[in-house]
Amino acid sequence: MNPARRRKPDKGGLDLIEEATHLLREASAATLATYYAGAIPFIIGFLYFCADMSRSPFANRYLAEAALATAALFIWMKFWQAVFARRIRAQVAGEAMPRWTFRRFVRVFISQAVIQPSGLFLIPLALIVTAPFGWVYAFYQNVTALADADSSETSQLVKKACKQASLWPGQNHIGIGIALVFGCCICLNCAIVFFAAPSLVKMLFGIESTFSKSPIAMLNSTFIATIFGLTYLCVDPIVKTLYVLRCFYGESLQSGEDLKADLKQFAFSSQHLAAVLVISILLSGGLAARAAQSTPAVPASSGSQVAAGELDRRIDEVIHERKYTWRMPRENAGEGDSEKGIITRFLESMVNLTRDALRAIWRWAADLIRKFVEADQTGGAGSGFGSLTSSLLLYGLLAIALSALGVFLFRMWRGKRTAPAIVAEEIRPAPDIADETIGADQLPEDGWTKLARELLERGEFRLAMRAYYLASLAHLAGRNLIGIARFKSNRDYENELRRRGHAIPSLLAVFATNVSMFERIWYGVHEVDRELVHEFAANVDKIRAGT
Repeated sequence: MNPARRRKPDKGGLDLIEEATHLLREASAATLATYYAGAIPFIIGFLYFCADMSRSPFANRYLAEAALATAALFIWMKFWQAVFARRIRAQVAGEAMPRWTFRRFVRVFISQAVIQPSGLFLIPLALIVTAPFGWVYAFYQNVTALADADSSETSQLVKKACKQASLWPGQNHIGIGIALVFGCCICLNCAIVFFAAPSLVKMLFGIESTFSKSPIAMLNSTFIATIFGLTYLCVDPIVKTLYVLRCFYGESLQSGEDLKADLKQFAFSSQHLAAVLVISILLSGGLAARAAQSTPAVPASSGSQVAAGELDRRIDEVIHERKYTWRMPRENAGEGDSEKGIITRFLESMVNLTRDALRAIWRWAADLIRKFVEADQTGGAGSGFGSLTSSLLLYGLLAIALSALGVFLFRMWRGKRTAPAIVAEEIRPAPDIADETIGADQLPEDGWTKLARELLERGEFRLAMRAYYLASLAHLAGRNLIGIARFKSNRDYENELRRRGHAIPSLLAVFATNVSMFERIWYGVHEVDRELVHEFAANVDKIRAGT
């Protein structure tokens, strides 16, 4: 067989994820307990370590001891994950669950303690580099999946893990991607549940808390670490099972262990086979005897013949006897309805219900009118007042109905002729032009120009010049020649205009003239009059015309 063809995976990444999920669902409670016996203590210890080290004022006094305890919990978790992987491997191969002795316990514990801690540094480093992340991540998962209790060679475990990590990279990366997307969904669901829990507690039990008053208070490092811990407990068992299957199928390329596992499903012991044969013989003998007893004796009259009509009549009588009627097909009156979908049947039932309701209302109204008419026709002299009352009531009801219909139609006609409502625009208050913190983006260009003209009319020339200057900045910002910001100075705007407006050289000269004039008036002691403001405004008009 061609080796290249043997290295081609029989299953894709999605198929392997599905098989891992199905295998994990069929796993026993003891198998799942071996995983969570190591993972839950580490997650709780790690969360406590993070919260205590970030909040306790005496954290530096026992930092070393707390870190050592967290590291011990990490090794403890990796050991039990190796035990979990070994039990999953036995389930896949159809073998008996392994028995753990003290010697095997020590071997696996030491191998995990030697190899796994380096993954805390190499996996994040591979994630930064991006390219080797899939192989590095698969290597450390394989170390857990291939933890062989019968081997005391740590170097042997490293070689096997490296070999399996390099096998089927496409399948590996697809599996990692699917697990990542699934983990994001689990993380989002956990966050939604935690955010909604305080509000639900308040709604159901009336218990008020800080988190029900302000759910944003939950966004802290402890909350985020808890969400990640719960996500890890939900997703990591599937990932471990995935890499157990990858290693199992990878080693089966040489050992054929997957074929042996498939054949074990059809293997029977000699005792089971003998029992099946005995039961089959007894059943066949009993059925033969019962058939012989139930078969009627046929008289051996070779010369007698039965007419065809008589034979058909006797057959029809026999098949219509009560003991054979259960074999007859039941008449299916609603065969057409069974072919319709649930939504179609629901819509048809709603239509029928509405039609029946309208028919009932119409019959009620018709009966009411008929009673009024009959009372009016059959009533004598003593019933004149009653007939008059019924007639007035009938006419009154008709008048009310017609009036309501007329009002409804009038409102519809009036609504079509009504002019659309005018949306009032927000009126911005005029900013304090003397305030140094006022920016050119607080009013549009026309607003600054209007304000400048009003100030000029009132004789406030200095403020009018600043309003014209802010109008020029707003105009240039609208043309994307400068960007308005409070931290920028006039020279910054000039330099920015030089970079962006180099195609309009006259624009820069006019703007520089205005900047120089404005700084002498606003920051200096130079006098300003109406002519100077008109000159400044003319330069602003040149800036508008030039852009």
